Amino acid sequence: MDKAGQLARRRRGAISIAAAIALVASFQIVARNPSGTADVFVPPVQRSLEGESRVASSTPDNALGRRLAVTGVLPGVLGASSAWAMPRVTDRNEYVNRRKLELIPPLKQGIDYLERKGVDKRMNLFMPRMVRKMEIYAAIFSSTEAPDSLVRKLDKSTQAFKKAIEAGDKDGALKAFEEYRTQIPKGVGYFDLSDPKTYEAPPP
Repeated sequence: MDKAGQLARRRRGAISIAAAIALVASFQIVARNPSGTADVFVPPVQRSLEGESRVASSTPDNALGRRLAVTGVLPGVLGASSAWAMPRVTDRNEYVNRRKLELIPPLKQGIDYLERKGVDKRMNLFMPRMVRKMEIYAAIFSSTEAPDSLVRKLDKSTQAFKKAIEAGDKDGALKAFEEYRTQIPKGVGYFDLSDPKTYEAPPP
């Protein structure tokens, strides 16, 4: 190959490297602040539960992960770690409170029905939805990427609630739900079904 051809080949290689560096830099910017606003809390445990939206699937960090996979850029190339899967505390309270307002009122309806009617056909039909909401709500309290001891404890109470309903055990189901409720730490995520102020939005 003549010198002119070698020079052209090297120039093309240099352009490809520069383009790759620019792509990596753009991903780093998106990873730090994808919308130009303050960082938001990303729930640490990502679950796929039928009938419920996947909380983490629409987050900027997860979208970034998909883009990196498609382009073949690994987190190690970016100098990144698993930090984007960890909870960020900036808007954690707002996130937990929003999820509480979404998930707890339907649980309140189910428990009210259980107390009035016991375990009947309608309660058995509604039970899977309650269990899914209990699992989703439990997941947001994990302090690590994987379910921690608190989430495992909440999941155990959730499964006890499910088994009690399947067995037609009203008292056992109510006991399991109360265990679930009282295991949630006092704070923004805590709720008391006898006090609507703890799980409903304030009046305008």
